[in-house]
Amino acid sequence: MNNKNILVMTAGAMLFAGQAAVAQPTEEQISQLGNTLTPLGAIQAGNAEGTIPSWEGGICTPPADYSPIEGERGGSPYADLFPDQKPLFSITSTNLAEYQDKLDEGTKELFRRYPDSYRVDVYPTERTACFPQWVYDNTIERVRNPRLEGDAPGLVNAHAQVPFPIPQDGFQAMWNSNVKFDMPRSRGTQGAYLIDASGGMQLTSIQDIEDQNLYWDNSIDQVPRNQPYWALIATTIAPSSVNGVKQMRHAFLNTHERDGMAWSYVPGQRRVRMAPEFKYDTVSTQSGGVLLFDEINGFDGKMDKFDFNLLGRREMYMPYNAYKAWAAEPRQLNTPRHHNPDLMRFELRRVWEVEATLKAGERHVQKIKRFYLDEDSWMILAYHAIDHGDQVHHVMYQPSIQRYEVPSYRNGQYVLYDMSKGIYSSASMMGAPGMTGFARVDAYPPNHFTPGALAGGGLR
Repeated sequence: MNNKNILVMTAGAMLFAGQAAVAQPTEEQISQLGNTLTPLGAIQAGNAEGTIPSWEGGICTPPADYSPIEGERGGSPYADLFPDQKPLFSITSTNLAEYQDKLDEGTKELFRRYPDSYRVDVYPTERTACFPQWVYDNTIERVRNPRLEGDAPGLVNAHAQVPFPIPQDGFQAMWNSNVKFDMPRSRGTQGAYLIDASGGMQLTSIQDIEDQNLYWDNSIDQVPRNQPYWALIATTIAPSSVNGVKQMRHAFLNTHERDGMAWSYVPGQRRVRMAPEFKYDTVSTQSGGVLLFDEINGFDGKMDKFDFNLLGRREMYMPYNAYKAWAAEPRQLNTPRHHNPDLMRFELRRVWEVEATLKAGERHVQKIKRFYLDEDSWMILAYHAIDHGDQVHHVMYQPSIQRYEVPSYRNGQYVLYDMSKGIYSSASMMGAPGMTGFARVDAYPPNHFTPGALAGGGLR
């Protein structure tokens, strides 16, 4: 063995040892899960001021007036858990200074742009997040298993659990969000709209979404080797000009070894093609040219272009329990310049703040991304990005709700502002009138999420 190989092996061993040290919470920290911390790692107690209550298990069963389109399969529309609650107060441009320490830069930018109309209504904080008991049990029992490997990095030795309920760095926190709890199989419809600088609203797509998340299939021990932990087929059904267009995406846990994969099918061409461009700062056409592929669900894809730094826990005003926004008719929500403040509910939440900084030598239209992750569910509630001119580039809210029939707290719908163009996209509107949301599917055919099946299902 030559000296070069010895140096490479030594460096690799040191890197692995460093990762292992970061990846493992202490036994004292682990003992707090289910005690002073919730099973998913949130602080169980309320805050000293009494403005954030303690977590008492959340809302785990549907209210009596819940009547989904898909019946026993669940999904939309969701009955508002707090239909009669009024805001505690409203933040406007006139009193912004009083509350700005609990607002992110994206929200402040909206106040700067639209001081005469933008508003944040703050409601009582309701800790509604509830998940199946087996999610809590798995997370605690398997907490010593997960680790990250490689520069990307990839997630190893984790299944059907929040992998890092006590995160030690930003990569771990972001992986908690990437594999946030979901039904193993679901299907639903959702709409997307573009609101231009003059206030005009244009339908960009209505899609039928088929979703499979093997990471959260508790009937298996792990995601089968070389299989995606998450797979999705999106079939566009409106407008008529793009009816039948399909996209399929695969995401993998071992991102340090392989990229995610994507395919597209266009009826006029009658063929499936690989779509390697569906990542990073490529713009999604389904959003009307606003959403970047790595902004899907707040963040999507490999974590190789940015360094993700965990800045800590903060109390901030965030969209939460946003049932009115979920159920809104598109023209009511998508008002000129910004979303309708009357329909958005903000609460004081404890969130994990993660800042991603573009690595030297990497190329991306954004140089900084900041994420705000709900401590009770690991959902990204809000996100904003800074461009290379040090200006706020994109601002995203992900109005989220407790899906009490699953049960799970879940984001999905988003409002994304492109501040450089003065336009915004309001998309994944799965609770709007006529949309089914995501309802449970018992099984998909074994080869359903494959290029061959995509081609066969796309012929018309």
